[in-house]
Amino acid sequence: MTKTDPTQPIRNVDDLIASLDAAVAASDDSARCKQVMETLIHAFSEENDILSEAMCATSEEGYARRLLYRHPHGAYSVVVMVWGAGQGTPLHDHAGTWCVECVCQGSIKVTNFRRDANRDSEAGILDFSEQQSQMAGVGEAGKLIPPFEYHILENPGTETAVTLHVYGGEILRCNTFEEAEGGGYKLHKRELAYTP
Repeated sequence: MTKTDPTQPIRNVDDLIASLDAAVAASDDSARCKQVMETLIHAFSEENDILSEAMCATSEEGYARRLLYRHPHGAYSVVVMVWGAGQGTPLHDHAGTWCVECVCQGSIKVTNFRRDANRDSEAGILDFSEQQSQMAGVGEAGKLIPPFEYHILENPGTETAVTLHVYGGEILRCNTFEEAEGGGYKLHKRELAYTP
């Protein structure tokens, strides 16, 4: 198993990608996510200038989602998300793909959910129960490994927040879940795009 070297400084995107290449070479998703988390915490334990100003710009359309890197063989992708004041996601999944997320600037609220199996999902209505909600600041990271992959991310503060997401592939679609009249959550399939 290849292990990341926490003594090597990560000064720029090339250093970050080299460290992530080593981290994702782990033998299973649990070890892979652990090593990716270690890499991101090492890289972003303090606010720094690894990410360009353009990559960290907010969008008036909603939170910004920008592709930083796509592995040439599809092993993983790196996406930067920028959250203006009050911006956030609906409850969503990660299309069955592992993910590690780290706060690079500001702070973000993360609310994790568990999917409950007490409703007939054929009607497109699902039940979820909130598991945990917490604020994460610079250098804090978390992971989602299916089937634990449901959450909401939001910036409840007044300052811009920036997060970096490493996915086990490129996620171009996911499911979102909107509270339904009468209870439960209505499933919606969503195509994902990158912000210019």
